[in-house]
Amino acid sequence: MIILWILLGAAALVVIVVAHELGHFAAAKLSGVRVEEFFVGFGPKIWSTKRGETEYGFKWIPAGGYVKIAGMDPNEEIEPEDLPHTYKGVSRWKRFFTIVSGSAVHIILAIIIAFMAIWLLGVPDTEDATNIIASVGQTTETGAPTPAAEAGLQPDDTIVALNGSPVSDWNAVSDFIRTHPDQQITMEIRRNGQDLTLTANLIDANGIGFLGISPTPQIDRYNFVSSIGQTGKWLGQYSWGVVYSFYRVFNLSTLEQLVGIRKPTDERPVSIVGISRLTGQVAHQGLRQLLFFIAFLLLFLGYVNLLPLPPLDGGHLMVLGVEAVSGKEIDMRKLYPVAVVVIAIFTTLFLLTLRLDITNPINIP
Repeated sequence: MIILWILLGAAALVVIVVAHELGHFAAAKLSGVRVEEFFVGFGPKIWSTKRGETEYGFKWIPAGGYVKIAGMDPNEEIEPEDLPHTYKGVSRWKRFFTIVSGSAVHIILAIIIAFMAIWLLGVPDTEDATNIIASVGQTTETGAPTPAAEAGLQPDDTIVALNGSPVSDWNAVSDFIRTHPDQQITMEIRRNGQDLTLTANLIDANGIGFLGISPTPQIDRYNFVSSIGQTGKWLGQYSWGVVYSFYRVFNLSTLEQLVGIRKPTDERPVSIVGISRLTGQVAHQGLRQLLFFIAFLLLFLGYVNLLPLPPLDGGHLMVLGVEAVSGKEIDMRKLYPVAVVVIAIFTTLFLLTLRLDITNPINIP
């Protein structure tokens, strides 16, 4: 079943990438710029058809898609009569619109998906958790089974009492566990309407008791109007999360993990293989978590493409900005060396993260 979810996750990533290219395609068409090709996939052609001035089709490598816009290749020779319908021949505002629309589609989709999740499914309140177990960790950092796994705790178990003392929320459960390191405790559990008594040997984690469970949070519900405000809050928080993830990618600790100097942790970048795997795991946690995860991916990809680095969309926007200020057109061919360096860095990062995704995959508890 997990393989199916991974494949579905990979398919979702392809759809996300194609949506980005569809944004460029639609904006170019609206700006009067000729679009020569719109393909899903890369490599040899499987099938194609031509409608008007554009060839649509599929290629064998399902790793995304691309759109070929007339005039964007600086080496392309353009006939004078065709210039008005190419990227080079339209105004800077139309070029800006054509370039920014790819990332705009990702960001808009992220906001819509987050809004629907907030409005229809609610938002988990991590500061107000219940005494119902959401997940059970299986192993500690040393590889030994967690006390929770050894005791036989399961997701959806409700902790009713600890050492005979009733507990009604996660704060009571957490406080009890933290203050009983390296001790054996008894737990009264309600599972599928039946009461059970289990025993656990808590671990001493630097003077704090450790069991190895996470709680089910309370779900806050919002109406249509208040969901708009919550979506704005989500956008701010997750945008900061994207900025922090950029920092994490180029952090010294992360680089040491990628090259094998330091043991890999869960706070590291992942490749498309890792993202597909995580998508499958998140899907098992429920529709709400899956929607928020996809929304974050969309937001992340949208912002990444806006980085002012050739050959990313942000690099083209940077060139447009410089041209607008200086009044001079920049020869994109002079930026080829920078683009090569950027591609080399991203390719190296992909290969290093791919290695870790295969040898040390991240697993969500």
